[in-house]
Order: sequence, then structure tokens, then C-alpha cells
Amino acid sequence: MKKNDQDFERAVRMSLRGKQVPILVLDTRWHSLFEKGEKTSDMIALENKINSLLKKQGRLVNDIKDLKKAKKKLMEGIVAGMDDTSNRANKKKNSQQRLLLETTERIQMESDELMELPSMIKKYNEELMVLGVKFCFERLKDADGIIRELTQDIKELKEELEDKTTYKAELGEKIDHSYALMHGLFGHDVMNLFDKGKFR
Repeated sequence: MKKNDQDFERAVRMSLRGKQVPILVLDTRWHSLFEKGEKTSDMIALENKINSLLKKQGRLVNDIKDLKKAKKKLMEGIVAGMDDTSNRANKKKNSQQRLLLETTERIQMESDELMELPSMIKKYNEELMVLGVKFCFERLKDADGIIRELTQDIKELKEELEDKTTYKAELGEKIDHSYALMHGLFGHDVMNLFDKGKFR
């Protein structure tokens, strides 16, 4: 990464510090910023990573909810069968306790995984924002340059139009003056030849 790119990235990250940044892939404004096919491959790759992490986050939340329900049922089953000391009941209790332990471990494992996801999503989201800001700034800079060129072109065309308008008015005055002199000098019949377009 070039030093200018690093400086730019650092400046963007500093300006984001302490601010609530929306998850870009979930924000319609983000998608509206770009024409179809305009996003870079790096942006698309980051969007895919974020979408994948968001799906995983949703899946883990649902899994943990289901596991907690299953754990509750297992605990109720163990409590309900505590008084039964038969061999079959003891096997069932042992199986339930083993399942309860596995379920508890799985809840803990998936909860730990779930806890890591927001920081990963935030990291990729910030990377995506830096790329997006850089892309949009370059696009704004290019558009601003074109606007400056067009403004100059319009200014020059206005000056040219003004010059031509003045020249047209001057020619019109000359024609009127010459016509009046010729009409007075040569008479109506001769000027009638001009008016009828004989010499045009």
C-alpha cells in the first residue's frame, strides 16, 4: 500500500472513531451510491465476507436459542426422573446428563464464536467504508474536473456568442445604412431588384 493510501486510510479511520457506522451491506444508501457493475472486486469481496458473517451471526443466534430450549427440556427431564432409581431410569438420566453437558458445551462454544463476530464485521465494514470513500472521492474529483472544463467551455462559448451577436448587430446596422444610401442614390426600382432576390 502506498504511503498516500495509508495516510488516506488512517484519516478516514480517525474521522470514524467514536461514530456509529452503519453496516454498509444492510444500508440502501450504500448500494445507491454505485451504478450497476461499478463496485470494485475488492468491495464485492468485502461485501461477501460481511454478508457471510451476518448469516453466520443469525444462524448462531438461532442455534443458541434452540440449544437453550433443548437444555431446558433436558433439565426438566432429569428433575422429573430423579425419584426413579430403576436401572432403565438411571441409564436414561446418564444419557440426559451427557446430552446436557454436550449441549452446555455447545452453547458456550457457539456463544464464544458469536461474541467474536461483531468485531470481525466491524473490521471488514470499516475496510469496505475506506474503499468506498476512496472510490467516491475519486469519482467526485473526476466529476469536479469535468465540471470545471465544462464551465470554461461554456464561458468561452458565451464570449464567442457575445462576439457573434455584436458582429451580427454591426453588420445589420451597416446593411441598413448602405441600403438607405443606395435607395436614396439609385432609387426604388434598382433596389427592388435586390429586394426580389435577383442578386442574392
